[in-house]
Amino acid sequence: MHRSGTSATVGTIEQHGISLGPVSRSNRFNPRGNRELRPLVKLHDRILDRNGGAWWRPPATVALLPGDRQERDGVLATIPGDTVAVKDPRILPLLELWRDLEPLRIGVIRNPVAVRRSLERRAREDGRELLDAEGWEALWRRYNAILLAELEREPFPLVDFDRTAELDAQVRSALAFHGLEAGGEGTFFDPGLVHERDDGWRDEALSPESVALWDRLSAFV
Repeated sequence: MHRSGTSATVGTIEQHGISLGPVSRSNRFNPRGNRELRPLVKLHDRILDRNGGAWWRPPATVALLPGDRQERDGVLATIPGDTVAVKDPRILPLLELWRDLEPLRIGVIRNPVAVRRSLERRAREDGRELLDAEGWEALWRRYNAILLAELEREPFPLVDFDRTAELDAQVRSALAFHGLEAGGEGTFFDPGLVHERDDGWRDEALSPESVALWDRLSAFV
């Protein structure tokens, strides 16, 4: 899900020797960049829009065109190296675009209150308040319900961004799960960039469904 620590996670993965290619390394909302490939984000946004949705309003179903995978492959070809990684939360509602590659998956979770507040703050700063608090939390559930379904179908490593002190250790473990050796020191993450800290977030959740979904997800960590 967006604002869940995916940038910090993939930045740490890159430090351990996995190539990301020409990703964003600085932007308005993230001094270290969101570590996403802009052409890939644009492709994802076009597919969502073509299916009547957007990242903040994902469609119930997604139909792909033959050219979508060809364009995806063209973007991937810009990433040098034998082992490469891509990151974009939009991948969750667009999993059918990626299944044929059988990627080695690493999920990232963060509690719904921290994500909701981060999205609200970013929307205010951007002057585009697309959803209210309940809507942002419902969007968290939408994305993470997809993630849970994938985990239940075939488990893969899950990084818990609420445990930021253990981020590098979690990334190392995730890479090892996939038979990848971690190199480097994993110093990418800066705790000072985290604005939302909700140790007692359960009392602030707007829906018991959010808490229940979190508990089911965290069982995979």
